[in-house]
Amino acid sequence: MPNTVWPSVHARRMRLTKVDSCGVPVTGAANKSMLVTKGIVKVSITSEIEDGEETLKKNGSGEICVNYKDPNQVKYLSAEIEFCGVDPEAWSMITGQPLVVDADGNAIGVKISSKPIEANFALEVWTDIPGGSCASGFQPFGYFLLPFIGSGTIGDLELSVSAAEFTLSAQTKPGTGWGAGPYAVQRDEDGDAGLLLDPMTADDPALFIQVDVPPPAPTEGAVMLTPFVPTP
Repeated sequence: MPNTVWPSVHARRMRLTKVDSCGVPVTGAANKSMLVTKGIVKVSITSEIEDGEETLKKNGSGEICVNYKDPNQVKYLSAEIEFCGVDPEAWSMITGQPLVVDADGNAIGVKISSKPIEANFALEVWTDIPGGSCASGFQPFGYFLLPFIGSGTIGDLELSVSAAEFTLSAQTKPGTGWGAGPYAVQRDEDGDAGLLLDPMTADDPALFIQVDVPPPAPTEGAVMLTPFVPTP
């Protein structure tokens, strides 16, 4: 099996998807649960590791007789998203904070509430692969998925003569119900766009792969999620 090494530059596109308390994407006409934007500066992802417990025992002569360390484990991944500006519906989707609308019903901002943060979402980011081979007939992209995230908060804001920075942070949660996902992101052996070929399990907080299905077009704010249905 060949090993595919691919570089990654830019943060071309980001998709946010509301998920329920079990990490399952929210669908239905009553929900605006999907948003695609290119209005991001960068997305930073860091791992929080739980160090394995060490057991060390010495005998009466001071010599080590037991020396063992349990494996380390990933507790969660932290995602930090820097936006180009205030994106009310994206911010509300990430943090669960209530939207503020104008007289025409347009989303113009968010309120900051002290209530518990209960919003859950999935994060997908597409990057460019410079010099990537189109041998398959399709342009390759980097694809980064965090399928179950919560505890979204707005970072420090500094308003001054310089351009303001708007950063939101969140953490992955265990037990995702994302599975193969609701979107076409990979091609099968026939070259047809379809769902993830290797579905996410409850123990998978993240996925980083090369894909050759192009990123989706930006949406006008949050819209209804229409799941992809493969052609029989």
